[in-house]
Amino acid sequence: MSILANVIDPQTQEPRSRMFWVLLGALVVAQLFAFWLLCSHQVRKAEARNNEVMVHQMALADCLQYIPGSTIASCSRRIAPDAQSMQAAAPSALAGAVPVSFTFSPR
Repeated sequence: MSILANVIDPQTQEPRSRMFWVLLGALVVAQLFAFWLLCSHQVRKAEARNNEVMVHQMALADCLQYIPGSTIASCSRRIAPDAQSMQAAAPSALAGAVPVSFTFSPR
């Protein structure tokens, strides 16, 4: 019983130094700041994707409205760059990438 009392007794415990608490607080602040940076970066990327989709939809609507006899396919070809220019602009790591689309068909 006396051994357990020595372990729990606050007088036998070495007090934490002020430097330990300062370093622990700085670590917590640094981690919170890094998390905030990550979240704000992800939000900016999502907003950029959303803006890109809206611009594409507006361009498609304008093409369909102002070009006589236009179809969705013809306007999509006008708006989207051709595959050769995309491959020239793409980095070499993505040169072999194949576009994939998924469709859902209910049973």
